[in-house]
Amino acid sequence: MELMISFILLITLIFLFKKTKSKDKNLSLKDLVKKTFPKYKIIEKNQTIMICEINHRNEPDELVFIKINANEKKTIKKSGRMLIANYPNEPTSKEMKIDFGKYLN
Repeated sequence: MELMISFILLITLIFLFKKTKSKDKNLSLKDLVKKTFPKYKIIEKNQTIMICEINHRNEPDELVFIKINANEKKTIKKSGRMLIANYPNEPTSKEMKIDFGKYLN
């Protein structure tokens, strides 16, 4: 009897974990970036996501550009004060934290 209860509990936990994991899959890239970096202003322009900081004149300073291009491999390069990241597919929250974490903090 105890084995059956623990088995049902295990199945329920697995189901709940998969359900919460699938919620992140339904987010757009802009929403995922907003959720990952909440203290920055996120702007989408011309299929590019920009992570910006608001300066003293209340204007956005672009810190990171995120582009999705299926024909290219993943590249991250620095151009002046900006970081330009090209991904072949949508990056995960964890991947973005690893790639931009040191630069944004």
